[in-house]
Amino acid sequence: MKPRKRGQQYEISYRCPGYTKPFYERFPTYEAANLRIAQIEYEKSIGEFLPPKPLPEQVKRTAKKFITVGELMDEYVQVYGLNHWGDSFLSCSRHRIEHYIKPYLGNVAVKDLTTHDLDVFYDSLQDKPAVVLKGHKKTDATVSLSVIEKTHALLRSALSQAVTWEYIKTNPAERVTLPKYRPKTRDVWTPSEAQRALECCTDTVLHTTMLLALGCSMRIGEILGLTWDCEESIMDGTAHVTINKELKRCQKDSLEALSKRGRSKVIFIFPEWKQTESSTSLVLKSPKTESSVRVVFLPKTVALALRKVKESQDALKLLIGDEYSDFNLVIAHDDGRPYEERQISKMLKNLIEEFDLPPVVFHSLRHCSASLKLQIGGGNIKAVQGDTGHAQSRMVTDLYAHINHGDRIRLAQKM
Repeated sequence: MKPRKRGQQYEISYRCPGYTKPFYERFPTYEAANLRIAQIEYEKSIGEFLPPKPLPEQVKRTAKKFITVGELMDEYVQVYGLNHWGDSFLSCSRHRIEHYIKPYLGNVAVKDLTTHDLDVFYDSLQDKPAVVLKGHKKTDATVSLSVIEKTHALLRSALSQAVTWEYIKTNPAERVTLPKYRPKTRDVWTPSEAQRALECCTDTVLHTTMLLALGCSMRIGEILGLTWDCEESIMDGTAHVTINKELKRCQKDSLEALSKRGRSKVIFIFPEWKQTESSTSLVLKSPKTESSVRVVFLPKTVALALRKVKESQDALKLLIGDEYSDFNLVIAHDDGRPYEERQISKMLKNLIEEFDLPPVVFHSLRHCSASLKLQIGGGNIKAVQGDTGHAQSRMVTDLYAHINHGDRIRLAQKM
């Protein structure tokens, strides 16, 4: 048995008992080949010679020559989305993929997709019926321009990832011409309108939620998820609350998928009170961003209102005892169960209709709060940003600082 040169390497061959075919091994140097021969001869002499163990096969990723848009979107969600998105964006993205992208582009090969295809797709989407989610009222509305814009953003990001994965060389979504979309300006109460709404409201729950939104610039999920951990600070006069969680109804499949990746933000899952099986869960979860975790100082009016709510709840617990489901929530039903956003929204809508108030949605109260704080705070953007919990101060000025015509008139008079 001698080494034989094979190109730049040295090869040896030998036989083993019980095997019909010879074994071959190659080495980078003549000395290494001779060392292996000596090892084989020694093992044979002591009766412990065994054939070499097969090397593990290296898994080689073969580039997919044919992948459809539908397959790309599934891979994009699994590989990219579950590692970057929160539960809300994950659920919305899956909805748009299943109802707006796959039915029309799902079978199109990614390599064949052109900018013209996408232009035609977005144009035709305006005439397609909007998909009504379970539990919502069915309407004859077509797909809105807002949904088309968000669908495009999702497709563009997925195709950009396809370029990174070398499925395609360029992203056809980068040069698309979208239908003209102008976001509607959110209607917001003036300070006097907000004051009148508070005076008209006789429902303790709605009144408290409105006070927290107007006085503390809190989101509805943060208000409904507020617990009595803040009790001491309210009672000893320091008057502040720590916002570190929110109440939200989430899709179970999205929560499960994120949990498997170790990215779940769920703190507590509320029990289900309905008898029928639901695809969603009501949860307490950490806020979506780190900047949303904050301390908010309470105006005296809000602090006093919270004190009354606490006293009322404590009395109710003593009255009904074990019948009270104590989740330690500030905003709760008479039996302790949590309120949901849709319930508060309906209560606000009824208040607006009853007293002929300017129509707004609940989130508008947060806009009203930020605008008013900018006015009375002399334009201190960073202070307002601390209350709203935005990561960037421009969000306060660009989205939440609504123009007050009264201020403009006074400014013109001063000029």
